[in-house]
Amino acid sequence: MGRTGYSSTENTNNIDKTHLHFGLQLIFDESQKEGNGEIWVNCYELMKFLSINRSEAAKKEGTKEWERIYGMKDPAVAEAEHSRNP
Repeated sequence: MGRTGYSSTENTNNIDKTHLHFGLQLIFDESQKEGNGEIWVNCYELMKFLSINRSEAAKKEGTKEWERIYGMKDPAVAEAEHSRNP
């Protein structure tokens, strides 16, 4: 959580509301942690995809797990499959 941002100066507090900062880095090998081999996920696109594919969830009986009631459908995948098999 943070209240910094919207400034060209690092650690400058220009906003009053606390908001969430997060990022997602894929690390397949320790050498990717620091340096030129870093792989960062565009969280905006990921959140947009998850928002489009929201689903009601149901608790799995006898566990602490929850499952989607409906499966995900990515229009780009359906379009690609259709173009391969017209």
